[in-house]
Amino acid sequence: MFYKVTKQLVKQLVPDGDLLPVCNLIDQDHFRPLCLVRRKPKKAFCRTLHYAKTGFRLWDILVPGEDSTHLDVQDSGPITVVDCVDGTLKGSVKVPVDFGRMEAMGAASTYQVKSIKMKKVHVSPANLELLKKERKINMNSSFIKQLRESRENLYVIYEAVQALEETTFFKSNTTEGSILNEIYVHFSLKGTRGSKRAIIIPKDCVLAYRILPLIIADESWDLSYHPGGKTFVADGATEEYDYSYDGGIDDLKTEVENKCAELSQLSTDLRAKFLKSIIAVIIDSDLLQELKFKLEEAFEDADKCELKSDNPDLEDLLNNLQDSAGSINLFLVDPVLYTLHALEELTEDQLLRLAQSVEKKIVPKQLELVKSILKQEASSLDANIISSLQEEELNITKAMIEMDGVKLQRNGLYPIKTGDMAAFAAFSALYVALYALHLLSRSE
Repeated sequence: MFYKVTKQLVKQLVPDGDLLPVCNLIDQDHFRPLCLVRRKPKKAFCRTLHYAKTGFRLWDILVPGEDSTHLDVQDSGPITVVDCVDGTLKGSVKVPVDFGRMEAMGAASTYQVKSIKMKKVHVSPANLELLKKERKINMNSSFIKQLRESRENLYVIYEAVQALEETTFFKSNTTEGSILNEIYVHFSLKGTRGSKRAIIIPKDCVLAYRILPLIIADESWDLSYHPGGKTFVADGATEEYDYSYDGGIDDLKTEVENKCAELSQLSTDLRAKFLKSIIAVIIDSDLLQELKFKLEEAFEDADKCELKSDNPDLEDLLNNLQDSAGSINLFLVDPVLYTLHALEELTEDQLLRLAQSVEKKIVPKQLELVKSILKQEASSLDANIISSLQEEELNITKAMIEMDGVKLQRNGLYPIKTGDMAAFAAFSALYVALYALHLLSRSE
């Protein structure tokens, strides 16, 4: 829920800008001005780059000593953002498998009222210039040695957006109907379920930030105003590959096939268990965040992480991501986490349509349609696929696929917008989600 809030705020404050949302409340203190961050591996479907905390600040890697420069963190006046949402999603979802089914029918109502006061804080560039002359990089730091050996780039946060006062965000859900889940363990729940969730954002909580690449040459350092700047320039650090829109799907196709290769090797029994959990997180965005956070922790330190959850929908998945001794299988965690990152890029309505598409067994057709969109070409095959869809199936597909520049008609896909990086990223995430669901829902 916190990430949804920060993403929406960033979109309202700086659409298509370089302001980055903080992903989770627990780590927000590591994204203040002068904190050091590193880039997470880039995915073809992510329009925004993501950065991870390091636990270090700029002065932690400088040679110890006194300096005359006081790094004041200056702030701007207050900014108020108000966003009210009132909506209802209705749908029916059933996920058939060879030996069970998962069914959800009813309506989910949400009402959110959000108002938050913020301020922008930043470090004076003039003070940073003085600090560069007075303090050098400590090249004997074990942190710097590790980064230099791995040729990993480092970034300095120079600006952040913080909450000016404590703020509470509410989200309420009401689900009517029935839920039936039958995979090994059978249970049913009928009636009405209501829930209210709230997240309290504390005063001074960091919501978003801006970064500059840190450049290190011998013991000297600088900040680059070019986004592609490399930290260890003297070592010939390798270029971080950055996907950009070039009209081709080849890079994305190669990436998703490599990332999801382990899923294709699962037995029919395990694919059904994984599918059950993925559908559960598709239906419940908070559950998606919980699972994503657990798996990211596993990647950071598999030896110290335990994959456990009180939610029964995640039990089979988490149990099969580790052996009986608790050792985590990162080769399996990776494709699941990759899929979750793609799902996170989709809207709530798209997620509901995805679950319905699995039930209707139209995921393979939708996968081909999205592939055509990414290739930026309409063909007779598209028209044949669309005409083969029943009216309800077509409506589901339209609701999921139709975005800016793309419309579904009985005679094909028209028109198709070209050269739009935002559209490419959006359809890429949908392609990844459909690909993973297609692998997991196969019966052979």
